[in-house]
Amino acid sequence: MPEMSLSLRSFHLFFIAASVVLSAWVGVWGIQSWRAAGGAAGLGMGVLFLALGVVLAVYGIRVRRKLQRIAPEED
Repeated sequence: MPEMSLSLRSFHLFFIAASVVLSAWVGVWGIQSWRAAGGAAGLGMGVLFLALGVVLAVYGIRVRRKLQRIAPEED
């Protein structure tokens, strides 16, 4: 069985991508909660997590570009 290893670079990018997906999911959940029950907490949480997802996506793109400039991965 071949040994599978995950580089620190790949793990970091995977973790950022997972965080973007989770932030988007919580953001949509907050907006849906606000639409169903009203209240500022759901709306605030939804907007906050959707904005956080955008910031994390931009961060992920910038980190990927920086890591490729430092040492491109060999395929």
